[in-house]
Amino acid sequence: MTYSGLLLKDKEKMVRVCFERGKSDYAEGIVPRGEIVKASGFTKEEIDQLTVYIQDNATDIMKKAKDVNFLNDWLGRPKG
Repeated sequence: MTYSGLLLKDKEKMVRVCFERGKSDYAEGIVPRGEIVKASGFTKEEIDQLTVYIQDNATDIMKKAKDVNFLNDWLGRPKG
């Protein structure tokens, strides 16, 4: 699982989450909405499980996403 930093779209704070398996299976979700918006290669049951996972862990995912800073990571700057 990977996730973006905190994003703002239409005045809504959100995080994009991506689950990948192998070379072609993926599922993309949005937190805190708790929904999978795009997927390929996962069964309906697996999508349902991923949906429950992002719903149950939304607070933690949002908290961790606040620490993601792509520019600092790209430039190799230390966090904090």
